[in-house]
Amino acid sequence: MFYYLHSFRVAMASRRRPLAPTQPTEDPPTRRAPELGPCTYVEVITPAFDPNRVLLRRVFFLNDDKSNYVSVGFYPAQNYQPLVEFGGAKPLPMVLTADYVATMAVRLPSLVEATCQNEQYQCRPDDKVFIMNTTGSYRDARVTLDKHSLSFKLHNFRTLLYMFYMVRNQLLMYTEALGDVHSYVTAAMASDNYVEPAPTAYISVVYRQLYEELKSPP
Repeated sequence: MFYYLHSFRVAMASRRRPLAPTQPTEDPPTRRAPELGPCTYVEVITPAFDPNRVLLRRVFFLNDDKSNYVSVGFYPAQNYQPLVEFGGAKPLPMVLTADYVATMAVRLPSLVEATCQNEQYQCRPDDKVFIMNTTGSYRDARVTLDKHSLSFKLHNFRTLLYMFYMVRNQLLMYTEALGDVHSYVTAAMASDNYVEPAPTAYISVVYRQLYEELKSPP
């Protein structure tokens, strides 16, 4: 009996013993991002080497769901030449120079009229590279550049006909500003801070936006 009581007291006493203090856990060491010094090299892709880069793009949509568009912008890979681009949700875009845009402006009314009447129409310039024609489908038309074609529904072509003067005006303004854009790009790419345009620079170009697009990653 005495042995039992002694064992019971020893067991109870051990339960009442304070637990040994645990060592506080330390937070894992944190690392700070390295600071870039003035001589740190950071690789930047020059816009002229990116074939898909377009600067100061202005977009005009041809339908309500915005699945078809025509745009005007500066293409660095083409020496910053302003070009007109047609595209949509699925097909590859088609890029036209000013000469083809002028041809389209002349032929577009006749093509739209033939499409409305579901009649046959074809425009094939002397170079036989750029073609505008109606298709066998009801009230559809097609534009072909070399071997790349885009098909348009009648309502898309009619919308294009109504707004095409705006597309041509934008292309004209960008073409007139091309010399100033070349000068600005040269100065901006050599500077780490925003560069003010020359006092005589073409006013229709948003130079602050141009600077940001030049400096932004592709």
